[in-house]
Amino acid sequence: MYLKSLEVQGFKSFPDKTLIRFGDDITAIVGPNGSGKSNISDAILWVMGEQSTKTLRGAKMEDVIFGGTQKRSAVGFAEATLTLDNSDRALPYDADEVMVTRRFYRSGDSEFYINRQSARLRDIHELFMDTGLGKEGYSNIGQGRIDEILSLKSADRREIFEEAAGISKYRHRKEETERKLAHTEDNLMRIGDKVSELEMQLEPLKEQSEKAKKYLELKEELQGVEIAVWLDTLDRLSAAAKKAEEDFASASFVLQQAHEELDSLYKRSEELSEELRRKDGQLETARINANLLESTHQQLEGQMAVIRGNIRNNQDNIARIREELDGDESRSGGIAAQMEQSQSRIRQIEEELAQKQTRLSQLQQELAAMTANAQGITRQFLELRTQQTQLSADIAGCEAEERGISESLALSTQRKAELEADLASGEERERSAKNDLFACRQELRKAQEDAKAAENTIAGYNLRQSTRIKRRDELDKTVRELTAKLDGIQAKVRVFRAMERDFESFGRSVKMVMQEANRGALRNVHGPLSRLIRTEDSYTLAIEIALGGAMQEIVVDSEADGKAGISYLKRTNNGRATFRPLTATRGKTLTESGLEGCRGYVGMASELVRFDEKYRQIIEYHLGRTAVVQDIDAAIAMAKKYNNRFKIVTLDGQVMNPGGSMTGGSVNKDAGILSRANELEKLTD
Repeated sequence: MYLKSLEVQGFKSFPDKTLIRFGDDITAIVGPNGSGKSNISDAILWVMGEQSTKTLRGAKMEDVIFGGTQKRSAVGFAEATLTLDNSDRALPYDADEVMVTRRFYRSGDSEFYINRQSARLRDIHELFMDTGLGKEGYSNIGQGRIDEILSLKSADRREIFEEAAGISKYRHRKEETERKLAHTEDNLMRIGDKVSELEMQLEPLKEQSEKAKKYLELKEELQGVEIAVWLDTLDRLSAAAKKAEEDFASASFVLQQAHEELDSLYKRSEELSEELRRKDGQLETARINANLLESTHQQLEGQMAVIRGNIRNNQDNIARIREELDGDESRSGGIAAQMEQSQSRIRQIEEELAQKQTRLSQLQQELAAMTANAQGITRQFLELRTQQTQLSADIAGCEAEERGISESLALSTQRKAELEADLASGEERERSAKNDLFACRQELRKAQEDAKAAENTIAGYNLRQSTRIKRRDELDKTVRELTAKLDGIQAKVRVFRAMERDFESFGRSVKMVMQEANRGALRNVHGPLSRLIRTEDSYTLAIEIALGGAMQEIVVDSEADGKAGISYLKRTNNGRATFRPLTATRGKTLTESGLEGCRGYVGMASELVRFDEKYRQIIEYHLGRTAVVQDIDAAIAMAKKYNNRFKIVTLDGQVMNPGGSMTGGSVNKDAGILSRANELEKLTD
């Protein structure tokens, strides 16, 4: 790998694009002071990622851009491109030639490119790490750089050697990782502070949020229920109202038809009256015509015979009409007055007819008497004939009038029957409409009662719902509290398990031995003594104080296994550890009598722990001659009684040593290994 060319534009004293090629041999650039020789090496440093303006001999990064002269104006950016031959793949880039470009604008924006592809400054640094070309490298040495290197401290000079050895990349990665870890720890601390602060606000805000959400949900549900009830009630009321309206419209239509028919009856009655008057006129005309036609006695004879027959028929008809009129009087309504007038007219006609008949009988008698004496009464005969003719005409008119009245009466009777039938039908429809209206009102009242009952039911459901909502909110609150408690417990369990897994609170040597044993490199390793025993929470502090440093003793099967562990620590320079072989340990027990009668006596330490029977010798070796008492006063009294011949430990961690010395003070009750193991078991349960 060697430098092929450098292309600069707008960098310091190179306002125009300038290409400098480097051959395979030594290339030297010669010139007087101030001609810009050092600007070339500055450009190489700059394009390889140099960020220090002091190293680039400037006050600020903008100084690398050509600032202009009296004859040349300033440019807007500086750019440099370094071309390296990479046919031997010395650079970790899959290309025979690597072009690194850096561009800087007066606005402060920077751009980096590798083979004309956008890159980051970090990519440039990682590209040149361990090649000797980095900013810490030794391939670009400026003025005074050698003296500076020689005068550096060994720790500062180490960077150059690391670059030459090819490990600077890993050192930088390590430093960057450490910076990230430190930054992450700071962030975690800040996050913890924030979390602590927000946790204080979280529960009230969560309760308010839950209440608001629940209020909105219940409000929406209540609106839906109310709307459903309203719609159902409206549907039933609308159906009932629609049916009532239809029935009312039907009854109104029937009533309107009855009114129209009544109006038509009145109109028909007027037409009949007009017809009667017209018939009267016609009757008068017929009378005149009858007087003109009756000219002979034979005609009079014939007419008289006809008249007699007609009279008999008329009498029969009159009798029948009277019977019908008598039967119709009880049924007639709107035309009773007309029928009364007709009957009055008939009676008048009958009276006139009776008078005419009486007169006719007299005339006939006179005619019969005068017939015998025709010669003397010819003139009287003519007069009588004239009178007969007039009477005949009158009789014919009466008969015609009677026939017209009879026909009119028959038509009126028929029309009356039809009207009575229609009226009965209308009354029936009216009764049906009233019944329907009554039924509709009954249904309306029932619907109103159902609506009221539904409202009462809804009120009951709302009350029940509010009770259940209150109960549910209480349960939700309990669930949230229990969930928060569970999350806290699970977090503690995870932390404690991680601490147990990583052998937290143990020495580095113990951790390394246990890790090696877990990998299978060291055999017959049972673990630290504190991992092999368990005790009650109230005894953990006393047992930990009684064991002391023995808690981190590593229990192994034999001396050979302990020797292997010591060899591993010595070989790896990981410190020192104490190994306790099962085959070489013999327990010691206290043979003093009367301990149970001492005030505050709890028990022997070896009796207050639980362990596998194969570890009994080790437990009795460490705890067999240690007594546990309630407090320091009980410990002092026991020590005096037995002349300080054995160790006495109180439940709060104070110690009376053999020989009379006392050890005590404050201790962290939650920091012990046994306490942590017990806490982990309780939290797991």
